[in-house]
Amino acid sequence: MKSEAAYNDLLKRSREVSLISSTTSLLGWDQETYMPEAGVDYRAEQMGYFAGLRHRIWTAPEVGDWIKSCEDAGLLNDAERGPNVRELRRDYDRAVKTPPDLVEELARVTTMAQQSWQEARKESKFGKFAPLLDKIIELTRRQADCWGWKESRYDALLDYYEPGATSTETAKLLGDLAGKLSALIPIFQKKFEKVPANRLKGNYAKAEQQAFNREVATAFGFDFAAGRIDASTHPFCSGVGPKDCRMTTRYDETDFTDSFFSVLHECGHGLYDQGLNTDHFGTPLGEAVSLGIHETQSRLWENQVGRSRAFWKHWLPLAGKHFPGLQKIGGDEFWLAINRVEPSFIRVDADEATYNLHIVLRFEMEKKLIEGELKTADLPAAWNARFEELFGLKVPDDARGCLQDIHWSGGGFGYFPTYTLGNLNAAQLYRAALKQNAGLQGELDRGAYGSLRQWLKTNVHQHGRRYLPRELMQKATGEPTRADYFIDYLKAKFDF
Repeated sequence: MKSEAAYNDLLKRSREVSLISSTTSLLGWDQETYMPEAGVDYRAEQMGYFAGLRHRIWTAPEVGDWIKSCEDAGLLNDAERGPNVRELRRDYDRAVKTPPDLVEELARVTTMAQQSWQEARKESKFGKFAPLLDKIIELTRRQADCWGWKESRYDALLDYYEPGATSTETAKLLGDLAGKLSALIPIFQKKFEKVPANRLKGNYAKAEQQAFNREVATAFGFDFAAGRIDASTHPFCSGVGPKDCRMTTRYDETDFTDSFFSVLHECGHGLYDQGLNTDHFGTPLGEAVSLGIHETQSRLWENQVGRSRAFWKHWLPLAGKHFPGLQKIGGDEFWLAINRVEPSFIRVDADEATYNLHIVLRFEMEKKLIEGELKTADLPAAWNARFEELFGLKVPDDARGCLQDIHWSGGGFGYFPTYTLGNLNAAQLYRAALKQNAGLQGELDRGAYGSLRQWLKTNVHQHGRRYLPRELMQKATGEPTRADYFIDYLKAKFDF
């Protein structure tokens, strides 16, 4: 049948594109870990070349013909093939709207910008990064205009990371959440008044941190035969291929929690990547559905599991073997120390209660930048003023202000709201997992994580992009995303 041949050709091309994408993922991982600084110019050329090549072979006329043949033959109604055809149509339509020169220029500029961001952050000088950020914003606006939008240019970018999401509903969600959190945070803070902020400061050898991180990641189920952990300025996880998942973290030898919780977070991403169906790699059914859903996995393992009393009742004695100083700290005091609620400057170090306020700030800033309501040169001042409104703190420097995150240097506008979506959905998924498995809490108490991992694989990972994010949440939990479950989780955790 003509449609069968078209479908097979379409999947073959999709897998070819994925080979190129996985190559650029590996180049990106290398840039953040081992590439010498002087190599950035040539790396930019490499990234631009591969971005252009990927774009050319995916937007070739025959790809559109294959998709149309599949649609005309009714394959969209096929349970197995339909999701691939639907999602490849979505990807193709967006790609053909984007000029090849824009694709290549974005890849080159963002590669250069990530190196520039690292240097500017190290020196805490926004001015060193501002010219390239200005260029990225210009290119990103052009990209959004190519894709098309109705109410806001920002919507085109947000929909790329979280299909179906809009800035209007996101603004309402974040606004409502910020209001509830702002009322609760002062109450939660009182619970931690007797535990000093520096209670866990000590001596934590990097080698011991690495050993403990690996021990816990292995217990969670991360397969180190198909993955690894390295160091980078900003922790991340990159799924290079079906048997190659790269995590990174950073180390502070005065505080092991910096690397530890970033490893739990990235391990959650890694378990999602490793839980995808490898038979479908290179097609939508073998890809994560969205960044918001991807973030549910990282936040769930980092927070619902990794910051729970049950987790540390099991792991604190083992942590004490790696870090003898912890043997002097009781379980309750330790739990309070790692869950301390206190406004702070750095998003990735923020507690669960204040974290989403960081996302509110970034959402507001990047939306204004994209819509032209805020000039790049005015970003530090606008950031600092809004930060003080939200957190009651004066930002001391650019490194702890608008330079702390890598995302904008990579062109990731529209990315930040997926973190809050991840937090909300993580609480809802965790609640559903406990509700559907009566024995799960007992297993978690014993440090056994196989049942939770399997539940997540069955209800999230294995589906790939079969469902839209909202549909996936409905199927897994029985209802659409509800912010109330996250608020209920915090209240229960902090005995409110």
